[in-house]
Amino acid sequence: MAFYAYKDYTEDQEVLEAMNQVMAGNLGLHWFNANTEKIKGHASDPSRGLTYDDLNIGSYGYTNLPEHLRTSQSMVARGSDKSGKLPDMGYVVNRKSDVWSDNVSELYEETKARRWAPATDIPWAALGEKPVNDTLEVACAQLYTFLQECELVSLDFPSRWVALVNQDFIEQKSFMCGQMLDASRLLEVFRKRTLYGGAGMKRANVNAEQGLKEWLWAETYPQGSLSINLALGGMLLAIFRHVAAFAPSVTDRAIMRKAMQDSGRWVSYGTGCLSYHLEHQPGQRVALHEYLDESEHVMLGIIGSAEFLEPLIIISGGGLEKDQVKAGRVAVSKLIKLMMREYFERLDYAGLGGRTERSRLPHVIERIQVV
Repeated sequence: MAFYAYKDYTEDQEVLEAMNQVMAGNLGLHWFNANTEKIKGHASDPSRGLTYDDLNIGSYGYTNLPEHLRTSQSMVARGSDKSGKLPDMGYVVNRKSDVWSDNVSELYEETKARRWAPATDIPWAALGEKPVNDTLEVACAQLYTFLQECELVSLDFPSRWVALVNQDFIEQKSFMCGQMLDASRLLEVFRKRTLYGGAGMKRANVNAEQGLKEWLWAETYPQGSLSINLALGGMLLAIFRHVAAFAPSVTDRAIMRKAMQDSGRWVSYGTGCLSYHLEHQPGQRVALHEYLDESEHVMLGIIGSAEFLEPLIIISGGGLEKDQVKAGRVAVSKLIKLMMREYFERLDYAGLGGRTERSRLPHVIERIQVV
């Protein structure tokens, strides 16, 4: 639904007359005396430059933000002098502990400092000079098709919420925009790798798609962050590490190394966000446990899809020969167990302990045999 300002400024004679007065040289300069704090920032580390942490000062800082933002619903930048009839933006996330992480400002600075370009920072020519065999190329195309699906959801999650988060959480919203850039960059590099090798796009999986949608449309931001940033992000981080170790080309290895650094920030934020949330809202442990009771099954839907498992086995083993497939199955089995262990360890670290005993996942994973 469209929003209409409370007046049509083209018909407001007072506005037009004020413009004429200013353009005639009659400056009012009332803004000179804005009721704001006077500070002067400086870079604590000149080699790094001026950061948000350097400006975490007084009324402009984020440390003293209240837990509940009850009177700040406009789009005015934090610390500005507010006057007049400011519009209510209808923000949904107005509680700091629903979205904040103590490391969010540092992660945002890292997002910028470690940016890279898929077009120029990946050795594409190396793949052309020394292409992988047809079997491995098709397996790579399938895996990168799957990874594109994951990055599209990783892109959609912060974009779904960023306009609903209160404007006073400037550093948080900046990081969410950085997440979108990260995800779009990974989407780009995975798509380019899929198409560069000549095998073309491969198949999506219904189970993985259904599961990703369930996570994306979690009812609250803490639930969604737990699913997308911590769970999915952690799974992707483990996959990127694994593929970097078994990569069939220097091009694939370079892609995975870049992907690891980007996804690592999401996992760090997701863990920190959950920790901050539970520290300030300990009563939410019950609700989040119940949410995970219902939503953790998605992890199995994603990693259990043939469109993910089979190409990863082929890449891990180096081909489709019997011994290669066996070696690939053993390697992927270890990866799945590692994913689960890291997932539960992160939950424990963030303050949501007891999932290993409560979750259905360990019992299901134990039934998967490699013979």
